[in-house]
Amino acid sequence: MKFLEALKTRWVIWVWSHTPNCAEMSRLTSLAFEQPPSMALRLKMRLHQFICVWCRRYAKHLKFLHRAAPLLPAEVESVSHRNLSEASKSRMTARLRQELHP
Repeated sequence: MKFLEALKTRWVIWVWSHTPNCAEMSRLTSLAFEQPPSMALRLKMRLHQFICVWCRRYAKHLKFLHRAAPLLPAEVESVSHRNLSEASKSRMTARLRQELHP
């Protein structure tokens, strides 16, 4: 069992040393929507995402946003200018005061 753990650790260290770091991965993942990366870079990105859950999640979220953005209705600008009612504002203010000064 220790042998397998040691092998896994060595493999993860090898992948970390041969793939871009997380900051570079986020830049490359975003850039991949504009122009496809080379096969070697794509392989390095896949290896990194295989061991890094955070970069894998980031790529998944970007993919979702890339697919969902064109579906957003044009009327979204009119929706974003809506205001809360005075009753809602006062309830929120009262609740915040209650939490801050019990």
